[in-house]
Amino acid sequence: MNTQLKVLLLFNAIMFLIAAALEWQYYTAHERAEPQTDYSRSDLISIHARTKSPLVDLDELHRSFRKKIPELVNISLGTGLIPRQGARQAQLVRIPGDGSGGELSNAAVILFCYNRTEYLGKTLDSLAGLVGLDRVTIYVSQDGKDTAVANVVQQYGQGALAPPHTSFFEHWQRDRVPQLGPDQASYMAYDSRHAWLSQHYKWALDRAFLEEGHSHVIIVEDDMLFSPDFLQFFEATAVLLDHDPTLWCVSTWNDNGLKSYDWDAVRMLRTSYFPGLGWMMRRQLWLELSPHWPKQSWDHWMRLNTTAQGRECVYPEVNRNRNIGEKGANMNSQVFKQYLAQMSFNQELMKDYGDLSYLLDAEYERQLVALSQDAELRSPPVGTRGLTKGKVYLALYTSESYPRTARKLGIWPFPRGHYHFVTRLPVKGAMLLLADQRFCPLLPEQLRLKPKEGLKAVPAAQHESCHAACR
Repeated sequence: MNTQLKVLLLFNAIMFLIAAALEWQYYTAHERAEPQTDYSRSDLISIHARTKSPLVDLDELHRSFRKKIPELVNISLGTGLIPRQGARQAQLVRIPGDGSGGELSNAAVILFCYNRTEYLGKTLDSLAGLVGLDRVTIYVSQDGKDTAVANVVQQYGQGALAPPHTSFFEHWQRDRVPQLGPDQASYMAYDSRHAWLSQHYKWALDRAFLEEGHSHVIIVEDDMLFSPDFLQFFEATAVLLDHDPTLWCVSTWNDNGLKSYDWDAVRMLRTSYFPGLGWMMRRQLWLELSPHWPKQSWDHWMRLNTTAQGRECVYPEVNRNRNIGEKGANMNSQVFKQYLAQMSFNQELMKDYGDLSYLLDAEYERQLVALSQDAELRSPPVGTRGLTKGKVYLALYTSESYPRTARKLGIWPFPRGHYHFVTRLPVKGAMLLLADQRFCPLLPEQLRLKPKEGLKAVPAAQHESCHAACR
């Protein structure tokens, strides 16, 4: 070995030791200091130090350490997601997506309304234009007895929505009796808008399932427009609720369905996060939910683990309904313009969605795991820049780091539309997978963020924040 080579090797060794010392100094100093950003030491360790793959260029890594927000660091994984322990493996059978099974032979659509006549007329007009309307019963359920609303409903009930355009039409009116006591009307005492809506849902769904005996109910509200294949979508997917006990609803809404992403209008996804917004359930489910239905905030209750019990919903990649309500019980103009106004909306009439067996739980998980193999790991915050067409990227996040990634991607600031805390985003010909380091059961052990030693559960009072309870 010549002298020049020996000097070069010695120089590299010294530089490596210096880099290691800098890294140790950074970690120990960061351990003593109170974290000032949501990019914590545990986030860095889980991304860089706990993978089996070697770290990237140390100079670049240490330059990122010295910054308040580290730069993007990419790591090549030897493996991606893994199957859940104890995941069921079932015999795969073809499930035709053309609605030929006739599962919706006794289905009803309930349109919930209150006092927004300017939206209601547009919603009823969109509903009246749907193909297949003659195969379903239409109920317009009005909360209260506002005369202007009743007149709009009557106009359609005697015209575009009357039989034979529909199988049957009926206008319901509910007496607005506050079930949370006389103070329910006071916004300071309760979020009264959510309370009235939740109580209205209970009243109407009990009537449709228990009194009218319908097998399925499709739930819509008075601020929606519908894709041409809105009813066909439910006819095609109803069979999945019979085949897979891990599914409890079908929705026409993709929470992450921004127009800027590469969604496929024929394909569907599964989500562990209840989406609502134009959705369908079976009578068997309502018999389970009805006795426990909350008097307020029904949608948040549906997202509780104690309610969902691990069950999921199927939804389309491209939305089959468009929300037009800038103001409502769950909406304001700013949020509407930032998110809902940017959503995709299918404009084509589709009658066959192909073989739907890929949506069965075991097969869906198998395909997701296969998709992630040899994915490139990316550290948060992750945006859409620098992605290579045809590649798959896996980005790990925590609840602390997620809002920054969401801001760069244009999606909601908290995870929605995820499957066991894995969110798919097809962008610029690439596939971006977002996975929660703490809660995703599909992450391999070396990528998961475990609770710190000594961590214990602390009870909190109702409406008390986590930060306040743990102080």
